[in-house]
Amino acid sequence: MDRQLRAHRYMNYVSAAAVVAAMLAVSSPASAQQANTPVERGRYLVRITGCHDCHSPKVQGMTPNLDLALSGRPASTQLPTETKTEVHASPDLTAWTGPWGYSIAANLTPDAATGIGTRYTEASFITTMRTGKKPNGTPVMPPMPSDVYQNMTDDDLKAIFAYLKTIKPIKNAVLAGLKLPVVAKPAAEAPKK
Repeated sequence: MDRQLRAHRYMNYVSAAAVVAAMLAVSSPASAQQANTPVERGRYLVRITGCHDCHSPKVQGMTPNLDLALSGRPASTQLPTETKTEVHASPDLTAWTGPWGYSIAANLTPDAATGIGTRYTEASFITTMRTGKKPNGTPVMPPMPSDVYQNMTDDDLKAIFAYLKTIKPIKNAVLAGLKLPVVAKPAAEAPKK
């Protein structure tokens, strides 16, 4: 009887160990990551990298207005005062000025006219994140942390793009209603003799 009891307990331990091992294998971070779709991964990356901090209008304090998520600077937000030595931000963090000039948070929704809809393909989005230059050649300006995105994997950037293409398109021309400062153009070089 004693031997049967020990054998029974041993089988219970083996069974319990097998169940625990199976649960750990299924719930490991690697398995969980593999189960995520690119869109789910993109949503996660957008949330943890602070995209809403600048690209989403705010409702109360610094809480992003998720009804207008990632739609960029609202028309009611004015450009902060110009400065050559400091960084100034609008109260909702969607407009900035500093030694570089000014920055306006872009509309990242898939709206065809005012968002990333037709301006970006997956490839041009990745190139922009890697080079800090938009498809039209203009630089991505501070406070956009381009150096952070340059270090992301292609799969991470593809996931972010996939997620952005699934959110609600919002028509929002981020430069509408702004009186933009005149940016001095560099003087032309004198012809060499």
